[in-house]
Amino acid sequence: MAQRSPPPRERKVVRLKEFDYSDESRAYFVTLRAKKGTRPFESQELARDIFQGLECLRENRKCSVFAYCLMPDHLHLVLSPIGGKRSVSDLIRDFKSHTTRCSWRLDWSGPLWQRSFYDHVGRRREDLVKMCEYILGNPVRAGFVESVSSWPYSGRPDPLPW
Repeated sequence: MAQRSPPPRERKVVRLKEFDYSDESRAYFVTLRAKKGTRPFESQELARDIFQGLECLRENRKCSVFAYCLMPDHLHLVLSPIGGKRSVSDLIRDFKSHTTRCSWRLDWSGPLWQRSFYDHVGRRREDLVKMCEYILGNPVRAGFVESVSSWPYSGRPDPLPW
């Protein structure tokens, strides 16, 4: 007797239902992971392209970036959409698409990023400050540097709101 295949697993929904992710009065702590098993951001050229992608979002007034930290295999951001027209998912999709195309020009093949991303919604100014401090402290906790200011792949380009 032939064995039956298990039913396909449904993809886990990681966003809050009915939540407005385009609300510019909130900040969002977002983690994007590189393709599993890779460390593409050890490449200075690709790291530069990641920063240019973030700057493009800011310059085009699509979002504010309150903190970022690029690690060898992931990127942490604290951001807020501008204008209420585009959701965090829209911004991240565009950013991932742009940076993946940049990676192909550097001879990377296939996907650069894992499919989804993780997020946490900041509710108060204290949350935002803690999120930024956590992100900027990531390379120190990982043992890459001894002080936050020594890591060249992090920053706080936009002032904190509220």
